[in-house]
Amino acid sequence: MKKLLQILKNPFALVEDKKLFFVGISTFIIGILLAYYFQLQQQILRLNISETPDLKKVIIWHLIIVVSLTIAFFTLGKIINKKTRFIDILNTVLIALIPIYISFFQNFNNFLTEETEKMLNALKDGSIYTQSPPLLFIFVGIAGLVFFIYYIYLLFIGFKTATNAKKTAHYALFFVILFFTDAICSFLINSI
Repeated sequence: MKKLLQILKNPFALVEDKKLFFVGISTFIIGILLAYYFQLQQQILRLNISETPDLKKVIIWHLIIVVSLTIAFFTLGKIINKKTRFIDILNTVLIALIPIYISFFQNFNNFLTEETEKMLNALKDGSIYTQSPPLLFIFVGIAGLVFFIYYIYLLFIGFKTATNAKKTAHYALFFVILFFTDAICSFLINSI
């Protein structure tokens, strides 16, 4: 149990890069299929409900995210530490996405889609102030937030491990690059 907790805390420091790559690629493929099945459009910092996306689009969206994050963080990593390896950054991105793939189950049986539509309709007709959201919706929202925070944590700890970043300026640049890459990816994904 202690070993599992250590792996969850920082898999990049404890697991071989080949194993991380195998797990990352496998879950990437599964993630694409889950996004397609649950009709969700993943972006770097958000998850949108997508009505009947085709599989080709979902694959392209996910490739844009992985390639963009990997190139952006690898470039920053090389600036911070010239010994930064491409495979370590790629593994960081692939492994960090696993919590997001798990959060796709929020839309099991179209739950998230239907509850979101109810909330939007209540917002339009003004009845939102007299309704309280279902307890399950609140629980699913909190669980989704926990998975999102863990995703950002894995991105950060993986980047920190791969680049040996130790300065506050490096951490600040990490988040600047993350937000900048998110803006570019959103534009690319929404223009497809």
